[in-house]
Amino acid sequence: MSSNETKIKMIGQMAQDAGLIEDPQWLERLNEPVPLWVVLDMLLRWIDRTESNGEGPYD
Repeated sequence: MSSNETKIKMIGQMAQDAGLIEDPQWLERLNEPVPLWVVLDMLLRWIDRTESNGEGPYD
């Protein structure tokens, strides 16, 4: 397994551990293109999880 493949697997596992990837089959298809809405949904969920401490403005 190449270094790039290892990094992709690690990022996929981290996303699954954070609850951003709910379907474990996605880990087998991380190199395949996904629709933009999937990426945006994951990004918004990640932002919600990291910004949910309630401190400061939401902008």
